[in-house]
Amino acid sequence: MKSAKTLLIAISLLGLSIAVLVFAKAAPRQDVELQNAEPGSIDEMVVQALANGENRVTNAIDIEHEDVTSFDEAKTSYSVFVARADSKQSLIAGPFEISTWFRFTVTETLSVVSPHLCLNNSCAPPSGVAAAGSTEMLVPRAGGTVLKDGVTVDLLPYEFHDFTVGQSYLLFVDYDSAARVGAPALGPIGVFSIDANGYVTAISASSDLKNDIASRFGNSLSQIRTALGSSTPTGCSSSARQFCYSRGGEWDEETCSCYIDPCLRKPWLCE
Repeated sequence: MKSAKTLLIAISLLGLSIAVLVFAKAAPRQDVELQNAEPGSIDEMVVQALANGENRVTNAIDIEHEDVTSFDEAKTSYSVFVARADSKQSLIAGPFEISTWFRFTVTETLSVVSPHLCLNNSCAPPSGVAAAGSTEMLVPRAGGTVLKDGVTVDLLPYEFHDFTVGQSYLLFVDYDSAARVGAPALGPIGVFSIDANGYVTAISASSDLKNDIASRFGNSLSQIRTALGSSTPTGCSSSARQFCYSRGGEWDEETCSCYIDPCLRKPWLCE
C-alpha cells in the first residue's frame, strides 16, 4: 500500500508539473508582439486590433505643409501642371508611416521652376513603386490605407484627401524633373480640380492662393495659363480637351478629337 500511495503522489506531482509547463507556454502570442512593438507604431496598432478582435484601425494624422500668400509667390516657387489622376498605391514607409503614391498623366506643363525640396534624388519613388513614364508624374502624399496581418490600417490626413481617379487637376508642386515626381509641398492649398468648362475649384476650404486665383482670374484655367506665359498647345478648344480628360478619354491634339474607350463605361461589350 505504501508503494501504491507513493506512486499515486508521484503521478499527481508529474501531472502538476505538466500543467505548469503548459500554462507557462500558453502566454498569448499577441502579448509578446505587443511588448516588442514600438509605441504608436503600425505594428502596435495591428497587434492591439487583433487582441480586440478587430480587423480595422483608423487614425487621423496631421501633416505640415508650406504656405504662400499669393499666386505670384506660388508660381515663383512651384512648378505648375495640368494632370489627370490615374491610380494610387499605398505602402508602409516606416514603423510609423504610410505613404500613398498617385500616378498622373500630365496633359499640360504650364510652368517649371527648380525644386527646393526634391534635391539629390530625395523624392525618388521607393522600391515597389514603378517609375513614372514619359507623360506621367508621381505625386506622393503622407497617409493612406494598407493591409497588414489581416488588419486594415488607415492613416488619414485631416484635410488632404485622396485625389479622384479620372479627375483633372491644376497642381502646384515641387518638381523633380529627373524622377518625374511632384511633391505637393503646399498640401491641399496647391491642388485645384478642373471642370469640363475649364474652371478650377480649390480643394482647400480656405487659403490666400485660392482667394487670389478667384479674384484675379475668376478661376479660369485659360487666364491662369496666360498669366504663367503659357498657351493652349494647339488651336483646339481647351474646354473640349478638359471635358475629354474628365471623361477618362485620350485627346488627339492633331485632330482635336477625343477617344473614349467603350470598355470603360460598358465593360460587357468587351467580354
